[in-house]
Amino acid sequence: MQDRMKPSRLDWNDLRLAAVLADARTLTAAARKLGINQSTASRRLAALEASVGASLFLRGASGYVPTAAGERLLARVRDLAAQLEGVERSVAIDEREVRGIVRVALTEVTATQLLERTLGQLRDRYPELIVELVVSYAMADLTRGEADIAVRLVAPETADLVRSKLGSMRFGLYGAKSYLARKGQPKRRDELRGFDVVAGCREIAAGPEARWLGDDLRGARASLRTSAMRIVARACAEGMGLAVLSNMTASTEPDLVLVHEIPEIPARDVWLVAHRDTRTQARVREVWRAIQEDLRARIARGR
Repeated sequence: MQDRMKPSRLDWNDLRLAAVLADARTLTAAARKLGINQSTASRRLAALEASVGASLFLRGASGYVPTAAGERLLARVRDLAAQLEGVERSVAIDEREVRGIVRVALTEVTATQLLERTLGQLRDRYPELIVELVVSYAMADLTRGEADIAVRLVAPETADLVRSKLGSMRFGLYGAKSYLARKGQPKRRDELRGFDVVAGCREIAAGPEARWLGDDLRGARASLRTSAMRIVARACAEGMGLAVLSNMTASTEPDLVLVHEIPEIPARDVWLVAHRDTRTQARVREVWRAIQEDLRARIARGR
């Protein structure tokens, strides 16, 4: 029985109504200021008085006047209301202005491409914007706030994520000019015997590039194995051997030459993904736009 008689927890909306009503004097004016109707304002006032167990306002000719209990309540609520309204204004400004942190989940290859110009241009345009690169092959969970934006090879299927297709990347066999001049160019996959290849391991061993080569590397010799595609491309450009790369990865090394395309590896769509709720924030919207323009142009021109 005692638990039933305990007052319910105070609701901030009810407390805010009391603060506004003390100045507005009428429920109609208070409701208008709060963007609610008069009946809702009346219910909130009744709920607040029931919660504190006291009458907080007297209704007279000049409108609602605080009682002694109401004045004691308002002495605390007014300071709280001012602080909370300050927080609301600050958050609203942050949502409209391009400042603060935007976390982008992507691979090291894509991060390297964005470093060429896009991230620098964003920094010049928005000095208070901080782009945080979450570099990993694992898929960040945007619904749990692990990142604000992600560059993915899989389109999201959940309704709370928005997506934009950036294009499709293709795969081929690449080599450095110096290596090809010395060793020649294989025309087909079964001509790799006698060549050196830079192969993937660990995290990228299950990727289409490694699967195409297979465990026996098609008779080629592994000059280097690495778990990072960026290192595969760099080692290939240094003449350590041939490598199976996407055109996006190969674009990070201008000295690489396409030996031949690999139609057996299907083209893969590249997606830009964000949570529906954060996509509308100004800082997220600007980073999204910059990444979208950069990567879409790269893919379109075959880089």
